[in-house]
Amino acid sequence: MIAAAPHNPPFRADVVGSLLRPPHLKVAREDAAAGRITPEALRAVEDAAISDVVALQEACGLKVVTDGEYRRRTYFADFYERGLGGVTLKL
Repeated sequence: MIAAAPHNPPFRADVVGSLLRPPHLKVAREDAAAGRITPEALRAVEDAAISDVVALQEACGLKVVTDGEYRRRTYFADFYERGLGGVTLKL
């Protein structure tokens, strides 16, 4: 358990972008892609993970929190999958 941070730190900190996804969220995403769980079950895992990461940020004393972008498959997936022009994926 993380101890609560002071509420008036001498600096400002904001989270920008994705946070590391917890292992159970990664497994749920793989299970959803393979058809082992429903989209609704994945959503429930995402909801719980988001609640946890918001609570963690609040416990750290952040005034602005993020959902960690936990509903995104990867940090670039939304841009690529929605047709960002001029991008080619090479694996």
